[in-house]
Amino acid sequence: MTRPGTRRAVGLIVTLALGLAIGLPTDSGAGSRAEARAAQNAATALVLRVAPTAPAGAEIPATVAGAADGATVQLVAIGSLGQLVLTAVSVDDTAEFRLPVALTRSAGSVTLVASSGGTVVRGATELTPGAAVGPIQAVVGARSIVADAADLSMVVTIPVDAWGNSIAEGSPLLVSRENPVGVRSSSGAVVSHLLAFQELVSGTLAGRGQVWVASGPVTGPSVSLDEVAGPPLPFSLEPVEPVLAANAGADGQTLVPIRTSVLRDRFGNVEPDGTQVTVEWTGPEGAGRTTAATISGVAQLSLQAPGTPGAFQITGFCRGVHAASALTLPFAATVGTVDLSARLVDAGVFLSIGPVNRFGGTFVPDGTTARVSVVDAIGEAGSASAGLVNGVLDILVATRPLVSPVTVAVSVLGAEDVETLR
Repeated sequence: MTRPGTRRAVGLIVTLALGLAIGLPTDSGAGSRAEARAAQNAATALVLRVAPTAPAGAEIPATVAGAADGATVQLVAIGSLGQLVLTAVSVDDTAEFRLPVALTRSAGSVTLVASSGGTVVRGATELTPGAAVGPIQAVVGARSIVADAADLSMVVTIPVDAWGNSIAEGSPLLVSRENPVGVRSSSGAVVSHLLAFQELVSGTLAGRGQVWVASGPVTGPSVSLDEVAGPPLPFSLEPVEPVLAANAGADGQTLVPIRTSVLRDRFGNVEPDGTQVTVEWTGPEGAGRTTAATISGVAQLSLQAPGTPGAFQITGFCRGVHAASALTLPFAATVGTVDLSARLVDAGVFLSIGPVNRFGGTFVPDGTTARVSVVDAIGEAGSASAGLVNGVLDILVATRPLVSPVTVAVSVLGAEDVETLR
């Protein structure tokens, strides 16, 4: 006995086989479903419409068409300030959106993704920066260069629009410069990779100039650029008071002021205030060195007279440049003779020195040093030094036990006296 279900299956197989045999079209169900899906997609395809470019900082309209009336459409906007999700209801086959300023104020690309009922469509818009707004800030560095027609500085600027966006690539700028004597010049620069720059070549005039940048009628504050003198030419040294220098004695106290000539570079620019000059000398008491700073191109300092007669040979250098020649300052003896009275005591030798007078009869200045040494048959037995007061000094020189003969010597400002005790 054959069941009804079995008879239906057999009938279907026979019908299918017969159709194949005579070439009739058959349908297993897959083709119908694919066609149905294509028809549905065609009916629900979304179309996103937005301007390809738009000014930054403006509300930008966007529409999504193709969603069924009453359907919810979602629009995701992704920009440089983050992302924003907007929703709208489709009316008359269209959902309308407006991208707010909070998203569009930053220039650059905004990616849009719209979706509804499982269908997604993508688009994009490019936000372009606006015109430059003031002030256009110029940044200059280095702020100080050498006025030798070769040294370089640079000015850099990032001009921005009302929303802080760097203005468009290729935008022309005008860089203006005023040199230290007020002569102006201008040259062009172009915005590239958000900024514009230009090298600033030094001139040959020292002083303070100004640099500023403009974009059309929009400009900004000027920035100073100092151009300073290069290394000086060889210079000279001279006494400030020639009469004093010519008559200075070796008293260990007189101060003799000397100065440089005006220090100028090869273009005639005066060295800036504070330029350091090093002065070196050799004299009867050895070598010395000191420094001084220029004011109006001149460095001045004072040298203390030695306590021993002789001459100073003075030279100097500044920024690697030496004085053209050495300055010679002679210091003559100020004391001719020294009176000395000495006697042996248990502790050593007691001396009375003075009065010691300068040439002309006046006492040597208080504090002038007297140096005493004691020598016996074995060798040096003791020494001491102290300052004269009113031209005289009493001093005890402690010694070891002395062996005859004993010689005492005293020296004051290069003048000497010697006495033999036994």
